[in-house]
Amino acid sequence: MAKPTSTLGRFFSGLAMLYRGFRSVILNLLFIFLILLFLDSLIGEAPVMVQPGSALLLNPDGTLVDQLTFVDPLDALVADSLDSDIQNQEVLLQDVLDAINLAAEDSNISSLVMVLNNLQSSGLSKLQDVARALDNFRASGKTVYAYGDSFTQGQYYLAAHADELILNPMGDIDLEGFSSYQLFFRDALDKLGVNVHVFRVGEYKSAVEPYTRNDMSAEAREASEDWLGDLWSIYLQDVTAARQLEPGYLTEHIDSLDRKLAEYNGDSAKMNLESRLVDELMDRTQATEYLKRVIGTGYSGNEFQHIDFASYLAAQQDQLDLEQAHDSQVGIIVASGQIFDGYRDPGEIGGDSLAELIQQAREDSAIKAIVLRIDSGGGSAFASEIIRRELALLRQEGKPLVVSMGSVAASGGYWIATPANEIWASNSTITGSIGIFGIYPTFEESFEKLGLHTDGVGTTDLAGSLAIGRNLPPRMETILQLQLDDGYRRFISLVAQSRDMTVDEADAVARGRVWSGQDALESGLVDNLGDLDSAVNAAARLADLDDYGTVVVEQALSPAQQFIKEMAGNALVRMNHGHTAIYSPTPLNVLQGFYARLNRDIQTLLDFNDPNGLYLHCQECSTTPAF
Repeated sequence: MAKPTSTLGRFFSGLAMLYRGFRSVILNLLFIFLILLFLDSLIGEAPVMVQPGSALLLNPDGTLVDQLTFVDPLDALVADSLDSDIQNQEVLLQDVLDAINLAAEDSNISSLVMVLNNLQSSGLSKLQDVARALDNFRASGKTVYAYGDSFTQGQYYLAAHADELILNPMGDIDLEGFSSYQLFFRDALDKLGVNVHVFRVGEYKSAVEPYTRNDMSAEAREASEDWLGDLWSIYLQDVTAARQLEPGYLTEHIDSLDRKLAEYNGDSAKMNLESRLVDELMDRTQATEYLKRVIGTGYSGNEFQHIDFASYLAAQQDQLDLEQAHDSQVGIIVASGQIFDGYRDPGEIGGDSLAELIQQAREDSAIKAIVLRIDSGGGSAFASEIIRRELALLRQEGKPLVVSMGSVAASGGYWIATPANEIWASNSTITGSIGIFGIYPTFEESFEKLGLHTDGVGTTDLAGSLAIGRNLPPRMETILQLQLDDGYRRFISLVAQSRDMTVDEADAVARGRVWSGQDALESGLVDNLGDLDSAVNAAARLADLDDYGTVVVEQALSPAQQFIKEMAGNALVRMNHGHTAIYSPTPLNVLQGFYARLNRDIQTLLDFNDPNGLYLHCQECSTTPAF
């Protein structure tokens, strides 16, 4: 090929050469980086060992979840090396429970230290699961310590289950009660000229209200006050029992907080100490020195003898694998996140991708029963039905199906629960929301303000009805509402059939209303109250299994992804091991929280992808209080 002779040609030729050279350098550096990490995983530090007398350090950094959001292993590998936040600060609940339960039986573990500064908002049912594990740990004769610079309500719920609870002298406990607030867009949409056409069945189905109102309806307020009150009562009862306080003490404390704080001249920490909400006041240095005295000193001499729970799990992985090695298995499938049509990575639910996992479990002869762990406020009606049909087929082929409801299993999350032999929920699970809605925005007024106009022809009166630049014709509104009514009849018919109710009885507990797990039990929407382990035991009982293990049925990684994931995991364990035990929390920015909520609400509307435009989604479930 002839070389360019013009000045412009030589310039672009030089740019191309520069690009190729830059790309070559980057690829070579990446290759060297991967080789070094591979060698590090082979000849790096010795495996993590649990030293006798160690404390298990429970220092979760993020939100407790039933399923981690999928992150490409290569991205995770680079992120771990750079100490980045690629996992969006998520902590797998089962990892926390496994670490506590194993440590309770481990003679090398003397105690447990909770440092909860970085524990973020998590569902109350998940906190209850951890609290039960902590109580079992204490029942084994070992001591639990808790330290916090300050405590949110969720952090304090766990800290209250410690034998000794230590608060920083500059700290506070954020006890104020539960609330559920959301943004309403009616006036904003009017100003933008957006016409939101709403279709729904169920006066309590409030998912559409942010687009049609500026405030809560009376029905939504009634339902929210009911389930919020139930969850707050559970919180108060649990913390009162854990701290051995008198009934009603915490309510009186919160109601008189301003007066009590004035008595202590604004010193929140001293007030909390004198109010018996904490046992000691110590700063970080004092707390570390105290733990060194009661637990012992590590090799460095600067910290108390401990192993963080992630490193501990890595050290105990062989034991975990051995416990689960059985010829007969109870399969656990996690359905976590919003339900979409098609395929989705873990952290969200795809109708097709989840159906494939169910089929995989159905065809696996070693799996004798299935537990479907649901933590979802619903989503696409079509995708929910794809999942339900696959679950029904599993039942037809003789494999027992037990549903375990996590923090939320509502609307579409309840739809996919209907084929179960048994439904288990926590008393603080948010469930129900048995209703359906459709939303279709049109922008003809917005376009007019911009000088845009829509015109054209169609072969029928309905052709082009759903063009966003046209108003929705009345006939199409009628068609959509009729389809919605049919969807609701299908929903309550499924509920009636699965819960041994009449259609009228199912309708009475439906209408889009949200229930706490305790109320759902009383109304017949669930069979029993219990955690995931209770559901697994129930599934084994239904399958007549005495000796069995459990296996999580999940999307398989490619060999290359699995290799990189293992390297990333090894690097992460080494980074965590030896980190300062008592560290500073991630700052909370109120404005960031507001914009995150606004973005989430808008993104939810944009992400809806049901092919028929029908949704089984619980809006209030996504605005649950911060625990």
